Amino acid sequence: MPRVTNRLRLTAMTFACLLAPFAVFAQQDEVQARVDIGIQQGQAFWAGQQITVNLDLKTTGFSFSDSHFNLPEVSGGFLMQTDTTTIKLNENVKGQSWQILRYPLAFYPHKSGQLEIPPIDVRFTTSAGFGSVEKAFEFQTEALALEIKLPPGVTEGALLITTSAFELDHDWQPLTTSARTGDAFTLNVTRRADDVSAMLLPPLPVFRTDGLAAYPQPPEVNDKTNRGDLTGERKDSIIWVVEKPGTYEIPGIRFQWWDPSSQELKQQIVPGLNLAVMAPPADAVQADTAAGTTGESPRVRRTILSTLALILAAILWWRFAHNAHKKAPDNEKTTFGALQSACKSNQASQTYAALYAWLECTAAPSSVARKPTTLNALTLAWSDQKLATELDELQKAVASRDDTWTGKALADSLRRLRRKIGRTEVSRSKICLKPLNP
Repeated sequence: MPRVTNRLRLTAMTFACLLAPFAVFAQQDEVQARVDIGIQQGQAFWAGQQITVNLDLKTTGFSFSDSHFNLPEVSGGFLMQTDTTTIKLNENVKGQSWQILRYPLAFYPHKSGQLEIPPIDVRFTTSAGFGSVEKAFEFQTEALALEIKLPPGVTEGALLITTSAFELDHDWQPLTTSARTGDAFTLNVTRRADDVSAMLLPPLPVFRTDGLAAYPQPPEVNDKTNRGDLTGERKDSIIWVVEKPGTYEIPGIRFQWWDPSSQELKQQIVPGLNLAVMAPPADAVQADTAAGTTGESPRVRRTILSTLALILAAILWWRFAHNAHKKAPDNEKTTFGALQSACKSNQASQTYAALYAWLECTAAPSSVARKPTTLNALTLAWSDQKLATELDELQKAVASRDDTWTGKALADSLRRLRRKIGRTEVSRSKICLKPLNP
């Protein structure tokens, strides 16, 4: 009897080994997959608020690979992936185990009413287990409709920030009420907001008047994520240079935000500056006259500052041309897409913020030695007279709060420049790259 039992066991094991490959293939044929999209929050949605949209990739298989999705443009808001964090989950449906790979996306509506997130194209590969043949899937999510509220006391079209935590720091350098022609004054403002991307924090309004030249500096824009929590920080500076004697009043700046936790519209004011500018002494005027073009006159000083501002902007464009192939393409693509959406919204302040966010994303320093051929991209950037004109019009619209500005021409010029820079970078790489193992 024991010998018969052992023989039966051996026979059973033999059949199990023979049938094992068929069992794997059968399991492979039964691998299922799908995608879902949904909203994490369940409360009311406000304009300017970060709304977390969960994109879930699901499979009955063992793992995911080669996942990819394209974020569509959303009329009336920005949809973006703030970081590459994913969440792994699982669920049991009718006794069947499903693996879930969740991508949290951030949606920022900038107007009220019913908004719709268009379908998202998704593809990924999954398999039944180790050694199994992988199977590729392609899906399209359902459109997602949202009802957005406008906080009381806020006008439609205003650039609104919705956050439960907002910090503002500022300082004037120097802090004085008396000055002479040629003196410079700088306002530094730093803003931090939870659950808001820094690119959505609006630029400072620029006060301009005859005799007081204003030079807004490129902002520092930075997003920080900690376990999925986002904090946006933006640092702005404006330099005013006194050109003529007189009395000037640089107005204060009011910042407002909606706190969804307390249901309050809050505000904080950065105080302005009153200046009494005296005429320079006679000997100083004579020295300026004798100096001629030595750079001591207010007009020449203004020219120098303008040149420095152009050089700084040119460096940003040059770095983009030189380092575009070193940046994470998704980050550059995402910020450029947000810039295009901002242009289409015809909101000058949003476009101004998105423009600098894109420049900041593409302007990382490089450790590669600079080569003369990269100057071609800089030439392309500043030889585009139409783009220069559109950028000037944008800055004027932001300063004057012109609500009639349209961004189509600027969007077209930026796309044209981006293509030119891309072609220049490809051409440069063909020239500079050396063959491997020469």
